[in-house]
Amino acid sequence: MNKYNWENFYKATPLKKIFWQETQADYLRELLNAGKVKPGKALDLGCGTGIKSIYLAQNGFNVIGIDISKTAIGYAKENAKKANAKIEFIIADAIDLDFLGDKKFDLILDWANLHGLPEDKVRQYIKGIADHLKVGGKLILRCFGRKDGEAKFVERPDFTIILYTAKEIEELYNNDFKIIEKNISNPENNNAPGKFFHEYLMERI
Repeated sequence: MNKYNWENFYKATPLKKIFWQETQADYLRELLNAGKVKPGKALDLGCGTGIKSIYLAQNGFNVIGIDISKTAIGYAKENAKKANAKIEFIIADAIDLDFLGDKKFDLILDWANLHGLPEDKVRQYIKGIADHLKVGGKLILRCFGRKDGEAKFVERPDFTIILYTAKEIEELYNNDFKIIEKNISNPENNNAPGKFFHEYLMERI
């Protein structure tokens, strides 16, 4: 089975049972409320049902949300319509952002996307982010974490979750990004595969 088949997951899961549909993005809200991230052009990677894209649009951002799942994008469009939020949603693979051409963003949001990607594609994914983020632009990253010695992978029927250590994250991003701040938060639901999340605010250098 393709362990990264997100379309299978979304097709098999009613909207009300997708647990990140109701996730409260506390760290994202804190950053915006504190003025640490200013409104501008935003790209939401792996936008899923569009909840974070909608929140950004409601806070003054011009948003493009992408997801590899056609069903997820359908949910996102429905949610945006209900919220009266104007967002461009695109069915696309976040690993290959060439379709964006020369577009660059003030903010790129990776809210729980990194940990669901195939491990051998992660460096390509990060390069794509660096290529499409303006110098001085912000990256907000949230991903499942693990401590040294803990299991790295969590297997699910249609996808695999990778749990990252702080050291692994910082080594992956240190060539193109400066870490402004980092945070650790607990999972927001009992279905979460990891014990905690790494949360980062980074700046493109």
